[in-house]
Amino acid sequence: MSDFRTLKGLYIKHVSSDPSNLVAGDIWYNTTTQTLKIAPHLQAWASGGNLNTARYGIGGAGIQTAGLAAGGRTTVLKNESEEYDGSSWTEGNNLNTGRFTVGSDGTQTAALLCGGTIPSGGGLAYTADTELYDGTNWTEVNNLNTARDNTSYAGTTTAGVCAGGNIPGSPTSTANSEEFDGTNWAEGDNLGTSRYTDQGSCGTQTAAVQAGGFTTPPATYLAICEEYDGTSWSEVNNLNTARNFGGTTGIQTACITFAGYETETSTESYDGTTWTTLGATLATGRHGGARFGTQTAAVFGGGNSTGGAAGLNTTEEFTDSGATARSVDTT
Repeated sequence: MSDFRTLKGLYIKHVSSDPSNLVAGDIWYNTTTQTLKIAPHLQAWASGGNLNTARYGIGGAGIQTAGLAAGGRTTVLKNESEEYDGSSWTEGNNLNTGRFTVGSDGTQTAALLCGGTIPSGGGLAYTADTELYDGTNWTEVNNLNTARDNTSYAGTTTAGVCAGGNIPGSPTSTANSEEFDGTNWAEGDNLGTSRYTDQGSCGTQTAAVQAGGFTTPPATYLAICEEYDGTSWSEVNNLNTARNFGGTTGIQTACITFAGYETETSTESYDGTTWTTLGATLATGRHGGARFGTQTAAVFGGGNSTGGAAGLNTTEEFTDSGATARSVDTT
């Protein structure tokens, strides 16, 4: 009988111990354990701890083991703020102004939240309010020049960029972009395409990514992706799936985007040039959750899986373990 090598002309490496520098797709035979092994690239979403307050349209900041969720709404606007330690959420001090669909970024101990929708005269209104978080308290600082909701923010509390969103008028989507220096907001270069940007941005003030969004009229989900270099926005390769109100986190050359209105579950990874759809999908399709983390360790907390006012308290964590050794059953 012909063996595998004769049929395919290939030889499986025999080693006495597993390789230390694995590459996805590696295959070898461990002569010590007498097992055939492979190294698949493992990526998955898994359940995390529930938020204390269910809601959507939430601002998020931080990393997977030290994150922050603030604001949001159900049937009413929320000012609750919670911190995440990688397994559970703990109530922190509230925002000064309850709001949802905000721009946000930073860390658990130095976060910024800007814009959003607030109560006004028995109804709702767009706001330019900006608040900073120091790990304990939220403090009002100078306002955006243009009030808006459904906006995004990328950067830190001393250097960031707020882009896009929803403003009064028609069309309501805007391309307006502003930079924050820790004290004041200054007008920057506009996005190439006006749109609601929600939590579709990540990176820094000089190296940001804006992925997806929504424009009206006409009402359209977008796959457009733009990069910011601190001076101007430039259109780059599109997402594979048009989406809005999902989450984008990481840096300009290594980020992921996931979820979207209403029940999108897919995840895409960006290497600074191309978006790649991953096999890992959210267990619960949703939009408007608090997003934070890195390309390999992200969190999406809360959100909404309907077009109504119901909010979710569920949290999911994304982990990319890279190439990991796994035994193959040859029996």
